[in-house]
Amino acid sequence: MTRKKDYASCQIFVRGTGRQFLAELVAVTLGAQVDDHYSVRAGRMVFDTRPNPDAGLADDFIGWPLKIDAEADEDGPSLVEPVSHLLTATWDRGYDAVAACDFESELPDLGGLSRYH
Repeated sequence: MTRKKDYASCQIFVRGTGRQFLAELVAVTLGAQVDDHYSVRAGRMVFDTRPNPDAGLADDFIGWPLKIDAEADEDGPSLVEPVSHLLTATWDRGYDAVAACDFESELPDLGGLSRYH
């Protein structure tokens, strides 16, 4: 039995930059504004930039200091394009980023994991 992909959420783990700059990068990349809580709303999607509570607990990306929690209010692959743009924008600035979600196979470099092995 094939499981349906969850397109409603994705986490992007990031290292190499600060929270404020990362939130601003999300806003610029998505053409939106950052609020006082480091969140960006783009249409029916929300991107929260926050410290990773598991920072330092693992040597791989799960232990990186920041993460972006992306959520969509609607079914369907609406997060694929913005998450793809965020990964590319982060990499283009020299920061490390890896996406963890059900649709990694639809993202550039399969979500980025292969860049760091």
